[in-house]
Amino acid sequence: MFGGEAASAFGTSASIIALPVVALQASGDVREAGLASTALSAGVLLARLPAGVFADRFDRRVLLLGGNLLGAAILGTLAWVQARDALSLPVLTLAALLLGMVGSALSPAENVAIRSFVHPDLLARALSLIQARTAATLIAGPAAGGALLATQPVWVFALDAATYLVAAVCMAALPSRAGPVGGGQPTLKAACEGVRFLWRSPFLRYAAVNAAVLNLVFNGLLIVVIASADGGAQAGLGIGAQTAAIGAGALGGSLIAAPAARRLPAARGIALSTGVVAVALVGFATVHDSGAAAFLLALASACGPVLTVLLATAQMRMTPAELQGRVHSGTGFLAQAISPLGPTLVAVSTHAFGLFPTVLGAALLVVLLALVGGAVTARHLHASPRPDTPRPTESAPTGLTPGEPTTPSQQRRAGTSRAGDQKPTVRNYR
Repeated sequence: MFGGEAASAFGTSASIIALPVVALQASGDVREAGLASTALSAGVLLARLPAGVFADRFDRRVLLLGGNLLGAAILGTLAWVQARDALSLPVLTLAALLLGMVGSALSPAENVAIRSFVHPDLLARALSLIQARTAATLIAGPAAGGALLATQPVWVFALDAATYLVAAVCMAALPSRAGPVGGGQPTLKAACEGVRFLWRSPFLRYAAVNAAVLNLVFNGLLIVVIASADGGAQAGLGIGAQTAAIGAGALGGSLIAAPAARRLPAARGIALSTGVVAVALVGFATVHDSGAAAFLLALASACGPVLTVLLATAQMRMTPAELQGRVHSGTGFLAQAISPLGPTLVAVSTHAFGLFPTVLGAALLVVLLALVGGAVTARHLHASPRPDTPRPTESAPTGLTPGEPTTPSQQRRAGTSRAGDQKPTVRNYR
């Protein structure tokens, strides 16, 4: 499963830059490029909440296999139409919308399946590996996509279709019924139940707000990088270096996320990581050397995977098994709902108040987030009852998460417990 999704994420990272570029080349209008990217994001949001219901209700292996085959069919059709020079903007926009929906539907299913197979003691390590996979593909995928775009755009879509097929083959090798499944409520009612559970928990509520604020801030960083360039002949190199530093920082952070999660109490780790982001942003706004600016951006970006692992591990352990997919999707929906506004808000604020006040304001917001996070996590995380969490096997899960009460009734319930999932998507629109 890990290898298949790694291949698929690589192809997707290439397609993400190809969709708006092809739209721009076809129309000459930058608004059409923006429409293609917006359609991709809209697909993610439209499918996010129903996807959590499906992940809790249906066989994860079937969802993962079917979703990857559908993705391969969409990309294969797109490549065929592009090769015949018959690709219209409505078709491209529809394909982007469908790809966003497919990726969004696959994300909770994969994460619930992961919870079925990974021992609770190894969750932090597994989640950090996923973060490393995401960071690596976000560095390699766009480079490959750019190279293929320089030849023929059709090869980008063909590559992504092939990686979906590789993922489908890997999903077919999973044991049937990757985690117990259940039926029950209508889809809308079931989705609302997951959101209600999330909102009733102070910690899960904070996790969603933390992700939403940091996504908003990081999505605006590219505008900050461009605005901070000196405008000289070397400005392009500086922007490229600082942008690459964001990806390199995320990769480095994913490598230290698991050790940090093992050594730091959740409350301290969440507050510390969020605080480092704030300090790095303030430093970025004050330094004038491009190398120092790149280092500070990498430092801020490195805290992202650490926060993700800390928050997601706690979320997986405290969420009832039957709500794992829906809570994951609810958190993801809230985290992504406002992030597209980041570049626009940063641009408007920089134009009105200047670069330093804008970055300082963002840093102060993140400081407040760190202080609230430390208080909420310290008060509610350890006090929250943790549902029985099964030990993973290929069939019926057994056992309990370390640290849980082990009364006879809990041990009996552990035999019927179900698997969970985690926050991050393995691809940008998953």
